[in-house]
Amino acid sequence: MLNNNIIPANASSIKIASNILRENGIISFPTETVYGLGASALSSDAIAKIYAVKKRPRFNPLIVHVSSLKKAKQIGIFNAETQKLAEIFWPGPLTIVVPIRENSLISDLVTAGLSTIALRVPSNNIALDLLNYCDIPLAAPSANLSGTVSPTTAKHVFDDFHDSVDIILDGGRCEYGIESTIILSSKDGFKLLRAGYITEDIIEKELGIIVQKYKSSAIIAPGQLEKHYAPKAKLRLNASTLLKDEEFIGFGKVPDGISSTINLSINGDLVEAAMNLFSILRSIDDLKLNNVAVAKIPNIGIGIAINDRLQRAAI
Repeated sequence: MLNNNIIPANASSIKIASNILRENGIISFPTETVYGLGASALSSDAIAKIYAVKKRPRFNPLIVHVSSLKKAKQIGIFNAETQKLAEIFWPGPLTIVVPIRENSLISDLVTAGLSTIALRVPSNNIALDLLNYCDIPLAAPSANLSGTVSPTTAKHVFDDFHDSVDIILDGGRCEYGIESTIILSSKDGFKLLRAGYITEDIIEKELGIIVQKYKSSAIIAPGQLEKHYAPKAKLRLNASTLLKDEEFIGFGKVPDGISSTINLSINGDLVEAAMNLFSILRSIDDLKLNNVAVAKIPNIGIGIAINDRLQRAAI
């Protein structure tokens, strides 16, 4: 099948995409984290298409992307500490969950009927140009089938959806390759809902506060499902040996006696490993592998987010 709905991202294609969004269509566009599946957050018809195409359960809310903190404050309620958090890390790979304004006009399907909303200002220039030109808040979960591996290239999006998406704006490979950190702003402080490139340590250092762990099983933001980011193969984590019929995914130096051509980062670089993670997990399915052993990943910095995604993929 030809990739005939993949269009290079430029001023002309952004105008085309904006017109599709205004007519309640759905598109895919790159962000600095992964490719998003975008639709007008103001239109229940458009949002229903996202849930249908992704086969996503409707109790799982969506992140809304906007072009600025000013736009975000028109939708959500920011206290002083939360505004400071946004001012430091936006634009960037951070999603903040805040109370939603009663007059926001955001579709109830976006929030799954909750009183909170997840908001983000991406730093990717294509995403920002699109948001500025269309001037619509965009609900944009990752552009993959629900529960499967997130996309970091336009081809990944096409492989999942083909022509079910009106157009795919091709902006090349995503910079970070792992989804945004999600922080809940609550009455008793900040709580981590999903690990990402911006770690708890970074936030705590910048704001001088403690980021708490979210302990409830209630789903109030994307990325909280227990099983997620999963290839078809069975994954065994923290491996230093190979069992029968396993392929090995390395990190840094491969243990003696193991032959492997797949490595998250030959140099043992966690940032590079995060960038490569989803592409490598997708390649497992392309190679039709059934059993995969994954090397131990240091659980520090962005390694925490990598391990989070691997643990959910291995369930």
